[in-house]
Amino acid sequence: MGFAVPSELADWHAVTARATVPVTFQDHPIAFADLSPDPDGMLTFWVENQHGYFWAVDLKDPQRRVFCREVASDEWEPAGEDLRRFLLHGTLREAIFGADKKFTVFVDDSLVDDALESFSVLDFPALAGEEPGTKIWSSVDALARVGAPPAGYDRPGEQLQMITIAVPNDTSIETYGSRFGLEISDEAVTLPVEIPYEPPPF
Repeated sequence: MGFAVPSELADWHAVTARATVPVTFQDHPIAFADLSPDPDGMLTFWVENQHGYFWAVDLKDPQRRVFCREVASDEWEPAGEDLRRFLLHGTLREAIFGADKKFTVFVDDSLVDDALESFSVLDFPALAGEEPGTKIWSSVDALARVGAPPAGYDRPGEQLQMITIAVPNDTSIETYGSRFGLEISDEAVTLPVEIPYEPPPF
């Protein structure tokens, strides 16, 4: 390769290459064989699904801080995470998007903590392209992504949060659905959710 791939990134590729199921579903990593730094030493390693944002590390930076830029810009901005933390964040986020067992609901902002009583919020910043304040929560057997609804999904006078809850295939999702008054079957692959809007595109 002619340069040293950061160990955090090399380890992530080695581990995910052994996975028996897909690890990414929306945004995606640069293939290990295609990693190549630019003339300034910035190594792009992660790409947003619409190719609107790119994430990179500066190979000269011993702290392995992650930087992000928009497709129309040449400026790299700090992403607020180091490489190891970003890879964990991205992998968990992708697990939510790619889960077979998941559902999305819209909940009043004041009810989020009660709805996610058994969850703990993870200390990840919102990624570029996400609404500010977007967070990932975790419980012993589920992940939740919480953030403001996309434009057009809220209604005047409401302060809503969009919650997507995902569980592994060997975990029951029925109990999580019941928290929101949903009757969800564990046998369903595409989970029906009744909301007063068109469903979001994820």
